[in-house]
Amino acid sequence: MKRFSIYTTLSLILLCGCVDKQPSASIDDLYIGGIYNHQLILDGAEGVSSTFTVKAKHDWTIIDYKGFSCTPSSGEKNFDGVATTVTATPLKANNTADTIRLSDLNFKLLATRFVGISVLQMPQIRFPKGNIVRIDALNGSTTKATIMSQCEDIELVVSGNITASLGEANSKFERTITITTTSDNNTTSEQVIGTIGFKANGVTQGGKMEVVQISALSFDRSVVMLPSRAGVGNTLRINSKFDVEVSNTSQLFSVTRESGTSFTVTATADNTTDAKRSLGSVNVILKDYPDCGISIDVVQRPNKAPQTIVAYFIGTALQSFFKNNVTKILEALEKDIQGKSQILVIATESTSDATLYELRYDKILGKAVQEEVKELTLTTPYNAGLFERNLREALRFAPADKYALLVGSHALGWIPKGYIPSTFSTLQRLGFDPSKLWQRDKNAEITRHLGDSEPTRYDVSEIASAIEANNVKFDYILFDACFMGNIESAYELRNSAKYIVGSPCEVMGAGFPYDEVTPYMLTEGGKSYDLDKICSKYVDYYRTSAATPSACIAVTHTDELDALASAMKAVNGAEIRSDFSLGRVQYYEGQNPHTFYDLGDMVEQSCADSAVAEKFKTQLDKTVTSRYHTDRFYSAYGGNNIYYHDIYYYSGTTTSAMVEHYSTAWKETAWYKATH
Repeated sequence: MKRFSIYTTLSLILLCGCVDKQPSASIDDLYIGGIYNHQLILDGAEGVSSTFTVKAKHDWTIIDYKGFSCTPSSGEKNFDGVATTVTATPLKANNTADTIRLSDLNFKLLATRFVGISVLQMPQIRFPKGNIVRIDALNGSTTKATIMSQCEDIELVVSGNITASLGEANSKFERTITITTTSDNNTTSEQVIGTIGFKANGVTQGGKMEVVQISALSFDRSVVMLPSRAGVGNTLRINSKFDVEVSNTSQLFSVTRESGTSFTVTATADNTTDAKRSLGSVNVILKDYPDCGISIDVVQRPNKAPQTIVAYFIGTALQSFFKNNVTKILEALEKDIQGKSQILVIATESTSDATLYELRYDKILGKAVQEEVKELTLTTPYNAGLFERNLREALRFAPADKYALLVGSHALGWIPKGYIPSTFSTLQRLGFDPSKLWQRDKNAEITRHLGDSEPTRYDVSEIASAIEANNVKFDYILFDACFMGNIESAYELRNSAKYIVGSPCEVMGAGFPYDEVTPYMLTEGGKSYDLDKICSKYVDYYRTSAATPSACIAVTHTDELDALASAMKAVNGAEIRSDFSLGRVQYYEGQNPHTFYDLGDMVEQSCADSAVAEKFKTQLDKTVTSRYHTDRFYSAYGGNNIYYHDIYYYSGTTTSAMVEHYSTAWKETAWYKATH
């Protein structure tokens, strides 16, 4: 069996032993390459061949097959030589709509018979998935569908209110069908308006494609949920290619057309109660078909939600990961766990555009939905004012008793913009060679560090300023971003949140497993949260399920930071141990020189006054809790194909004290000023 691992091979099942006491072959005497999952799949057209390879320790023969030919069907032993290529060719076309089974392909070596391959034949013409094509409601609308066939003589058989034409085959034997409607669908339901069948070489093929004309009118949601505050709108998109007329059934809300079929629905008065309030409905009809109309209910939320979570995904380099993060949050919400809490997402679409969405469980539809609230305009370079405005839109839409902020992005901890790629302008002016820093290995996995250009980054101080300007203090800020578990950033944000959740090392590109951690952001029916569980689930996922087992996380209690700064000031006033070496301190990235060192380890190794060091450790244990980590961390930086680094000391937070290349910037941090 060891030889099977060299090729894409088939495990063969020995059915019969020796006959008439002749020598028998073993299962190790034969292997077959070039097939998958015990199956050889032939094309649906007559005479179109597929191949596989055979090696054997004895002379071999292919037996018991039908519906196709095999050339050659026998061969001499060649176990140590070049494999024999066998060509299998179907004897006739498969004119059905399904993949059919022709027979087994069996082998005989000496007197031993092996069952080898199930031989299947695909349909001669392969249709789009589901055999359904959808097209717009307007007469004259067009769409395209792709079929695949190696048959040259294909004819369309078209029926219903459509026309269709078939294009030429490309190098992959794909052909494009262009379909056009010949009538309107002026109803609020989908309609099957035609079918497309096929003839190949004059023979009618099994199966047809259905052409479905979508409804003339639909909404992007089941109900318009308005915030409790008057004057804060919610976007309603009406899906229609026709001209529409919109009206509202009460004066409790207004409907304003923004563009095309995009409307803003706005309550005219606050809801000061603790219950939802029905405001009426939006009525929409087609201007040319007034009998075609839909109504959608408008509901105003209670005065305040128990909790609002704002997820702010910054930049475009990680967009595919961010979209998956949102999908995973929706998966968690499918279990109807959020109660009256609200979840908003600010998603960056480009360097100039973003969208504010709401994620919620829709009891009418019985599923979690993502609904657009408002389009946002971005200006570069990013700054505190932009963060403040975007955050304000979310907070105005969803007032709550308490708030949480999730920040998904590339990040570099506390380090200011001028000190990070791609320019390193400040470091260059200081005479430091930037080429020694942050050179990502081209073969490394994607992590949430760097990637976006400098105009689309925020400094930690800008985030703190933006939060302060909104007159809010979050219960917690969770950074789904690299290196944000550092003491300098936490101290900068001490007035912005009660707790800071961050990683001392790089966060893998996939980020947090939101399907697993979202339930712990919405405990007690959405009213509360469990940060310790969020942290432990995060690390457990990367320890047991992820392809890259690397994760570090901790929670910083900001109300303990001033006491920690005082303890650190005492450390800085003490003597440094004569045998101290920065090179022995735990680091959290793979480059040389390092930038992020373990704060607890640095103090323990450097402070010569044991009483001062112990007092600092006691305070650090009160300040940084829920410390979880894998045995090693992954870093895309450092080169030499060394990606994993051992963790032998873990206090849960880092510092850039004693880091020469960032010393000028570090002395401008609030943490430095509080501790010196």
